Amino acid sequence: MELKSVNTIESPDDPSRVRLVGEVIYDDKPGERELYWFDVPQRYSEFLSTSGNPWLLSLAPLAAVLGEPLRLCRAIDGVLRENVFELMHIWKCWFPGLHTVPIEAEAVESQSPGASGRVGAFFSGGVDSFFTLLRHEGRRADVSSRPVQDLLCIWGFDIPLSNPEAFARLRSTMRSVANGFGKELIDVATNLRETRLNQADWSHHYHGSALASVGFALEKRYQTLFIASSTYSYNRFAPWGSHPMIDHLLSTRNTRVVHDGAGHSRLEKTRLIAESNAAVQVLRVCWRDHSDANCGKCSKCYRTMLELELVGALSRCGTFPSTTLDLSQVRNLYVQGREYRVLFNDIRSYAESVGRNDVVNAIDRSLKSSARIDAFLDLTGRLAGKVIPWRARDSIKRRLLANKIT
Repeated sequence: MELKSVNTIESPDDPSRVRLVGEVIYDDKPGERELYWFDVPQRYSEFLSTSGNPWLLSLAPLAAVLGEPLRLCRAIDGVLRENVFELMHIWKCWFPGLHTVPIEAEAVESQSPGASGRVGAFFSGGVDSFFTLLRHEGRRADVSSRPVQDLLCIWGFDIPLSNPEAFARLRSTMRSVANGFGKELIDVATNLRETRLNQADWSHHYHGSALASVGFALEKRYQTLFIASSTYSYNRFAPWGSHPMIDHLLSTRNTRVVHDGAGHSRLEKTRLIAESNAAVQVLRVCWRDHSDANCGKCSKCYRTMLELELVGALSRCGTFPSTTLDLSQVRNLYVQGREYRVLFNDIRSYAESVGRNDVVNAIDRSLKSSARIDAFLDLTGRLAGKVIPWRARDSIKRRLLANKIT
């Protein structure tokens, strides 16, 4: 695959914005081209990248999936080139079906640092990104870096480009947050998730490199970019698209990417957020409806509501449909996957330590029920196509989960 050209144009959707556009062609589909783009407010146009760095970060996951050499028409940072080679080796160890591929581009050994040398953080308004913002405020004993200056809010990832109304509401809320903390909000739109890049696994493989590519679209502005740690802390490791082992490999000689907050559990993050009414009152964690609101009906919403309840902050959080916790619904949760069982077990342990046996019992019911469902689905999965038809297996799964919260 090849990045054939890069241009900066006026955004077709809004004349007050500019768009950095890359034309990409693929070896397995001769004659087909695809446009990848990043769209930013006009006032930030001077910081747009003129290098191949954002394109290397955005395209490397797909090259690893396709097994095609990655050719770039723009020069790339020599350090980043070495880092991405190492990153592809990690991806291949985690996912043996992926490939390590050649990177064909001019490597530059020195580049001019960003004009402003600012510190930015990717910001969705969730627990992890709020923790990074709050953690770097003031003089905290466990943090030595400068405070965050810019909050990067992205349209096109969890809120799709097809839902402009939801992103407009989110942007308004996040701008209020930024103003309240004395930060600058930069909203960036991108179509990365509407390209062939979707052949890669967003959650487990490439969301970290996708985030970094957005930051590097404005690389002339940044000395440091924070990616908030998410599912795993340092004491638990498993393949994930943003990870303490890989996020630093998204750095160049002049812009450092930092995986931030992995030394803290989800509950520790929630306790810090509970100290800030400004954070609690706008907290947004849900991706289920691809909107700016928390649905209050999915496993992630209930997990966050449990955490807020245990630290005494749920009653102050108005972004969920209810400020009280319905434990009958918690008992009915289907907790799927090792990473989420780990998180719910952490909540259970904390609930036990603070004497919330009602929460402990509700989580126990949920985890036991989920384990039975998983065991049955595993059995039917092994029998599907042999003893029972696939359609029958799918019908059984739908019935098992029909009344569960997922």
